[in-house]
Amino acid sequence: MFQVVELQGEYEAWWFFDDWKEQIKQIKTFESFDKALDEYQQAVAILQIEYPEYRTKKKYLSSFWNENQNRYCPECEDDIQIFHSVMLLEEYQVIE
Repeated sequence: MFQVVELQGEYEAWWFFDDWKEQIKQIKTFESFDKALDEYQQAVAILQIEYPEYRTKKKYLSSFWNENQNRYCPECEDDIQIFHSVMLLEEYQVIE
């Protein structure tokens, strides 16, 4: 099974910190890679329109942001960038 996972949080998709699943906004599951890839590409196209900055790593891990969209972190006493990400995974693992 393949998953297209949309995230929103304070770091890019490829970091996979312990709490990465807490940033999940939506998961769509597909039996075929081709259908999952189509969904991933559509999500990337939409985010590219909405957010001027983006980067992709390991083929199917993409993060998008707007320099003006951040939130204040009381613990760090600073603003933290908000990232919008989409990932194409197989069994919740990175596709190499």
